[in-house]
Amino acid sequence: ESRSESRSGWGGRGSSSSSPLADGSVGLNNLGNTCFMNSMLQCLTHTQPLAEFFLEGKYRGDVNKDNVLGTGGKLVESYAQLVNKNWSGKYSSIVPREFKATLGKFAPQFAG
Repeated sequence: ESRSESRSGWGGRGSSSSSPLADGSVGLNNLGNTCFMNSMLQCLTHTQPLAEFFLEGKYRGDVNKDNVLGTGGKLVESYAQLVNKNWSGKYSSIVPREFKATLGKFAPQFAG
């Protein structure tokens, strides 16, 4: 059974009061002025084909760690961790601190 098949669906209800109300319905805490970043992350993590691409690890074959203009795969790995946390069923909210820090390393306008 694949990871996407083990979820109760894109709108299934959770059973534990400490888990999200529905699969993937996880809030992202703001880190200062990150509401626009969080909105973008929510849209991307809830785009079903993209979420499954990351949850199933299929993205790994497409990461170009050698591009001198890129992030060496660090940003995509940070995003993948965030997607996995979002769909793990363990959290009702997440602080995207690691993703923001990684983004800030490669795009200084997002640092701070």
